[in-house]
Formats: sequence, structure tokens, C-alpha cells
Amino acid sequence: MRSTKTMGAAASLVTALLTTISLAWAGDGPPVHDPLRLLSGQNFDAVEHAYADLQINFDKGIVTEYELADAYKAFYQTDDVYRPQLDGWIKRYPKSSSAYLARGIYFRKLGESRRGGDYASKVPDEAMAYMTQMHALALQDLEAALRLNPKSYLAILHLLNIAMFDGDQAATDKYLAAGNAVAPGNLMIRARYLVSLAPKWGGSYEQMYEYIESCRAQGLAADKVEMLRAIRLDDMGHSFQEQGQPDMALGNYVAALDVAKSAGTVFRRTYLKYSLQVCSMPQYKVEAFCQ
Repeated sequence: MRSTKTMGAAASLVTALLTTISLAWAGDGPPVHDPLRLLSGQNFDAVEHAYADLQINFDKGIVTEYELADAYKAFYQTDDVYRPQLDGWIKRYPKSSSAYLARGIYFRKLGESRRGGDYASKVPDEAMAYMTQMHALALQDLEAALRLNPKSYLAILHLLNIAMFDGDQAATDKYLAAGNAVAPGNLMIRARYLVSLAPKWGGSYEQMYEYIESCRAQGLAADKVEMLRAIRLDDMGHSFQEQGQPDMALGNYVAALDVAKSAGTVFRRTYLKYSLQVCSMPQYKVEAFCQ
């Protein structure tokens, strides 16, 4: 676990970075000098240097995987209006892993936004075709990012997501191993893989349990193992809820929140969405986990 001094330094560094590329919003108005606006103004140098520094400090352990991912969320777009700007960044810095990573993330999110979260049978053919097209473009850029920087954890994470989305088990296993090699103590890649083992994606709770135990055997920190357990409990609770067994569902939800008590707000809101329903039920006294 990082010391308070180190965590404070990391927070200051990330704040400085985000100020530089201005991911923060000014009041209720549009973002001021955000990376896409800087790119639109052809200020490629500022964006490149900021993201290059971010990667360096992730490699040093100063910046966390969550902070790294958050800094690229500016490229989560639903309309394809920033491709020329990202093309310009790559043209200016053709050997920039960060530039290819940003455009790869941009393409991936465009495709998945159009597809939506419905079952495949309910998604229009046109939307599926668009996602397939965007995934192909994303793969090219994310693989380029990884070639330029074999330690690009975020490129591996997004490649893993695409492999799982496409049902490519060989690629999924490849990127899971690569992510664990680059960041042995990671949680995001492990959590994403665990979600893919849930019954609704063709897996089982037994497979989820076995994977969690394999992470424990690999030496993953105890608090992170508990977070993985919480993800499984959350999904089990939702299954019971769908089956009309509210008491079993609530039991799993409360257990998930308790098991993940060391986790922060971002983790709970990302992975324990079903369990957070309990926050509206004061009899369960889980207020501490509802922030």
C-alpha cells in the first residue's frame, strides 16, 4: 500500500496533469482547454507531453491504474467528430504510443456507444456493423500503441475488452497474461476478466470463484481479492433478484458491500451497482458504503 506521503504526491501530480490538459470542467459551461480542444487548436505538443508524463509516472508507480484510465476518458465520445484532431496528433508524433492509444480508445467507445448494452438479438444490424468497423480500427491503433510501448497497460486493458466483446478467448487469455505481467498488482484487468466469467456472459459462479482463488494464489493483495469477491456477490445478488428471490438477493448485496468495505466510491459505483440498491434501505445500516 502506498504511504500517505506518496499518495499525496501522486494526487498533486495527477492534479497538475489534469490542469495542464484541463480535463476539469469550469462550472456548468464547456470544458476549458480540454485535450480535444487543445488538439483542435493543433497544440499537439502540450497534449503529447502531458500524456507521456502520465505514462512515465504510472510506470514508476506514482499514478494508479484508475488515474491513468481517468485521464483518457476525454476520448470517450459518442459522435465521430474528433478524428481529424487525433489524426493530427499522430501525424505530428508518429511514434507516440499515447496518441495511438487515445485514438484507439476513441474508436472503441464510438462503436460500443452505437451498439448499446442490449442483447445482441435486440441490436440493429447497422449498429452491430458500425461497432465491428470501429473495433477493427481500434485494434489497429491499440496494437500500434502496444508495439510502441510494450508496457502500455491501458492499451492492454482495451485490447482485452475488445477480445472479450468479440468472444476471442485466445486473445483474451493473451491480454490477461500481458496485463498481469506489466502490472502484477492490478485490479482493473482482473476485474474485467472476472465479469466476463459471469453466467450471463456464458460463464458460471464456480468459474468466477476459481478465478478469484487463482488470483489469491498469485499473491494478489488481500483487499483486492476481497473486491473481486464483492463483484461475484453483486452479480449473484442480481441473479437472485431476477429469479424473484429478494431475500437471497439482499443477503448477497449486503455481503458484497461489507466484503468491499476497503474499496472506494469509484469501485463501488463501477462494480457494485446492484448492491448499492441497499443504500435506500436504512434497516441494513450500510450508509458508510453509500458515499
